[in-house]
Amino acid sequence: MSKELMYREHFEISLKNINLVIIQLEKRHYSTLNHALLHLFREAGRENTRLLTYLNNLTLVSLSIRNLFEIYLIAKHIHYDEKALLSWYGQIHKDSKEVKDGFIALMIRKGQDASELEEMQKFDDEILKASPFESKSSFNIRGLAEKYGYLEDYLFVYKLSSKLVHPSSIKIMYYEALTENTNYLNLVCQVGIYFSNEFDVFLQTVLKESG
Repeated sequence: MSKELMYREHFEISLKNINLVIIQLEKRHYSTLNHALLHLFREAGRENTRLLTYLNNLTLVSLSIRNLFEIYLIAKHIHYDEKALLSWYGQIHKDSKEVKDGFIALMIRKGQDASELEEMQKFDDEILKASPFESKSSFNIRGLAEKYGYLEDYLFVYKLSSKLVHPSSIKIMYYEALTENTNYLNLVCQVGIYFSNEFDVFLQTVLKESG
């Protein structure tokens, strides 16, 4: 069996496992935790699908595996820490406000009417006040990696992916060498297999919980 076929079969199994848990969560009664995990697992499924679609593309494989690593850490964190779960919901407001503020500032600078966006932000602020959540900044992924025993993995994954995803000198100047030599792609895929195995263990934990 070729390495590509082995990787494909592994990630197809991972996607199947993710989808099985999604189906089970969709059947459960609503809770803030189940709701958050459901959306995280759906995103993991989308990333896994993209990984399978572009399995020969070093840049996109690196991006998907990095994202899956982050999704895994976030899902694990909110699962085991109720404060983290509340923070995760609060990040929605913070993220949305940052995006709106950027658009508002740009529109004002361009002489355009930003009043609709400003009203939308006021509405979001009122919704937040009526909720049990607080506007929060995103999780520190390095901190989560250290908390759950993945600091060395984090340092490797982020160092590698930053060079392969961003327009770094090595990616641009040695693009042909990086892409024609499958050693780099094999290394990234092996990292992905390791974390998909870790993800599968966590998925089984979620499945064993009472609905």
